[in-house]
Amino acid sequence: MPNTSKDNNQQGDVPNKKSLKELMATEITFDDIRGGYNKVTGTIAHYWSKVQFVNTFMLKLFAIIIMTIDHTGHMLGIDYIDGRNYLSHVFTYDQYMMLRTIGRLAFPIFCYMIVEGYFHTRNVWKYGVRLLIFALVSQIPFNLMQTREIYTPGCNTNVFFTLCLGLMAVAVLDTCHKKAKEMKKDPMNSFGQRAGIYAIGVVFAITMMLIAETLKTDYHSLGVIIILCFYIFRGKPVRLFLSVYLAIYYMSDQLELYALYAFIPILLHNKKKGPGMKYFFYVYYPLHITVLFLIWKFVV
Repeated sequence: MPNTSKDNNQQGDVPNKKSLKELMATEITFDDIRGGYNKVTGTIAHYWSKVQFVNTFMLKLFAIIIMTIDHTGHMLGIDYIDGRNYLSHVFTYDQYMMLRTIGRLAFPIFCYMIVEGYFHTRNVWKYGVRLLIFALVSQIPFNLMQTREIYTPGCNTNVFFTLCLGLMAVAVLDTCHKKAKEMKKDPMNSFGQRAGIYAIGVVFAITMMLIAETLKTDYHSLGVIIILCFYIFRGKPVRLFLSVYLAIYYMSDQLELYALYAFIPILLHNKKKGPGMKYFFYVYYPLHITVLFLIWKFVV
């Protein structure tokens, strides 16, 4: 009895296979590209999830350690004399710059946690009020770090104000987005009506940026924009990275570009909570600045 499978192999019959020439001649549509991109990114995300080991507690702890290094350089490495800042005797210039460079990683992590907090909080308005309360509590310690005075006219305001404004921008923009999606299900609602809902969210977000500029919050409007980037491109790491890079590149100095290294621990976040201690991270901000000020005042 003849071996048909062997004969087929000898004849080179390979069913359902296209030659290279046929593949090159195939017309590729945008849907093909999008489907291939989604498949590749989905595969990468699947395998990347297996190496994510940083829970929320670990990520916050890493951020406050980095923040403390930054503020140590700021508090102990700078002297304020007649309204001007000078390098102190505590650190050399290279040491000071090293501490401040490391510290750039902290803020993007806080922005990321604000957005993740928004999607996991039971009451976003209580979340915002909590940020505002600690912003007010932290302002005097922040003033002491900035100018060594309890109050100086025109002094910047602390990062809690930035985070609060960013949270409000995200909350309103997300509410408008959900409302517009709901309206889309009803054919009676026109595109213009949905665009109007989106416009409300955009105008509110811009208002939060203007308030950040007016109050001179830490990182100013750039801080609100970075928080919005984490919201808009949530789950899309490539677009998120590029948007944050462009925002920092065009709105800040070159030193802030080191903040992009924060994406390493952020991408390793496994979205698991870990130990609690929620209020510890709030209290730590004004507390550690106060301790650093006392060291500057009585030890250095």
